[in-house]
Amino acid sequence: PFKEVFRKNVVFVYGTTGTSEENQWAFVKARFDAETFWYRGNGAIEVIPDHSFDPELFTDRNVVIYGHAESNSAWNALLTDSPIQVSRDVIRMGDKTLANQDIGCLFVRPRSNTESCLIGVVTGTNVIGMRSTDRLPYFVSGVSYPDLFVITPEVLVRGSDAVIVTGFFGLDWSLESGQFAWNLP
Repeated sequence: PFKEVFRKNVVFVYGTTGTSEENQWAFVKARFDAETFWYRGNGAIEVIPDHSFDPELFTDRNVVIYGHAESNSAWNALLTDSPIQVSRDVIRMGDKTLANQDIGCLFVRPRSNTESCLIGVVTGTNVIGMRSTDRLPYFVSGVSYPDLFVITPEVLVRGSDAVIVTGFFGLDWSLESGQFAWNLP
């Protein structure tokens, strides 16, 4: 599940190639998460901009990406083969596409060329969707998120009715062999 990404000397990579609002959100969210982890778990997490991320320098480490494919240049180095693709105003999940909606998303993928490293993604289709992930308490003990968690901003008001999809990838990390609960608008 998503929380496993915070093991293995994780590094947070925030996006700098989006709009000024997207870049500001990514930086502030990554820094906030690192400070929360420091306070709650007494651990230090390295926070770097996407243009400083080199996969060769961060081998055998988990990575958390903040932003979408257009706002975080590390996306192309790490997530081109992911069945979940998030860009400005569009999220593609296998054969399903959701466009022109405010969508927030958490997901985890295996990191290629490693045996046990993961990539976590905190993203959204726009700044409104990205901000909907701000209140997700993934550092709180007892709170767990699956491999994929996609929400609308109304999640704080409507609860589970605002969850678009949630579930787990299959053992081969595919959508097709996974188990997901869909609540498409």
